Amino acid sequence: MMGSTWLNVSSQNPMLQKLPGGGFSNRSGGQGQDSLSHRTGMEDSITITFRYLDTSRYYRFDTTISDFTKRFPIPADYIYLGNTGNAARSLIFNPMRTAGWDPGFHAFDIYQLNIPETRFFNTTRPYSELGYLLASKTEQMINLLHTQNITPDWNAAFQYRLINAPGYYKNQNTNHNSYRLNSAYQSKNRRYRNFFILINNKIQSAENGGIMGDQNYLEDVKSYNNRLLIPVQLGNNVGATRSVFSSTINTGTKYKNLTFMFRQQYDLGRKDSIVTDSNVVKLFYPKLRVEHTFRSSSYTYGFYDLASSQQDPDTGFYRRFYGFIQNPDSLTIEDKWNEVVNDLSVYQFPDEKNAQQFIKVGGTIQNVKGVFDGGEKKFYNLMVHGEYRNKTRNQKWDIEANGQLYLTGFNAGDYSGILSLK
Repeated sequence: MMGSTWLNVSSQNPMLQKLPGGGFSNRSGGQGQDSLSHRTGMEDSITITFRYLDTSRYYRFDTTISDFTKRFPIPADYIYLGNTGNAARSLIFNPMRTAGWDPGFHAFDIYQLNIPETRFFNTTRPYSELGYLLASKTEQMINLLHTQNITPDWNAAFQYRLINAPGYYKNQNTNHNSYRLNSAYQSKNRRYRNFFILINNKIQSAENGGIMGDQNYLEDVKSYNNRLLIPVQLGNNVGATRSVFSSTINTGTKYKNLTFMFRQQYDLGRKDSIVTDSNVVKLFYPKLRVEHTFRSSSYTYGFYDLASSQQDPDTGFYRRFYGFIQNPDSLTIEDKWNEVVNDLSVYQFPDEKNAQQFIKVGGTIQNVKGVFDGGEKKFYNLMVHGEYRNKTRNQKWDIEANGQLYLTGFNAGDYSGILSLK
């Protein structure tokens, strides 16, 4: 159908004349070939797969639409403070299952991009996604994704996400901005690989402390049909606007984190090849792998009330809950952390033709610096870890066992272990 359409259009060109062989002759003396005469049917298609950082298994896109929460930042089993982007927690018991140091601020984790969920793509053509969600009260969410192979062995990807929700009540607005840049490279001889990740999250969520409880505001529909008129515990002096461009948080929580990670791998093993009629496909089977990972992260967690002295004195919020004698002119509570991690690991592959079966051992040194109201603190951790993973070649069994132990440092004696059999 496409070929016949092209021929019909081209035959109407006064400068072209159809030849018996299927091509065209330019009446000015030149010749051209029908650009569709040698098409394979795959020119407009794309083959794209991806993998995660600590897996060797490749996945394809899940295009099902039965679970909308796969595209929405708040999972179905979470509750939150009423506005998209506000603090949230899981209804299902889900404890922290990692040992060692943790900054302790996780109320906004579901809105942030992170390393474990980073996808490293391999695509035959540039691929882009654009998602836009517009809801009531000018709430909006924007998702951008672009990935392409710079060379057959080097892929780069960029992702951006915006969540902006003014909310129904005064001083409830949120504004989250996150981006992620990552790439994966493999040398032509298949011995060397590197992975690069850069993630930045800026989380802003206003806090109003809840509505005032001395009247039945929610029942007085006539007077308070517009929920922005209901007085709240914090932020009564903040102008109530519902603009998609509004991102100012005068009273509320602000989190910022920036993470840079670079991982390098070098394999020792056996080279092989497959010879076909037209070309030679080079193969490499690793037996031993050496890996180094460097990660540097900075975190800022803060609560800010830039006009606390102008709050309604009748609320008594800081006096009742925090023992303040009177409201300060402004209130800033902030923790800043810097973390540097270096890890050296060695892999051994018992079955050279099954890259998803390996034994891994390694050591990690972590340096942490914290700056907060009480001063400054520096400490380190030295940890050893081991892992065995095997997804059998017949695809029936999936085994994973890993553990880590902190030998010395701030978290000396901490340990964790996980065993999974599927």
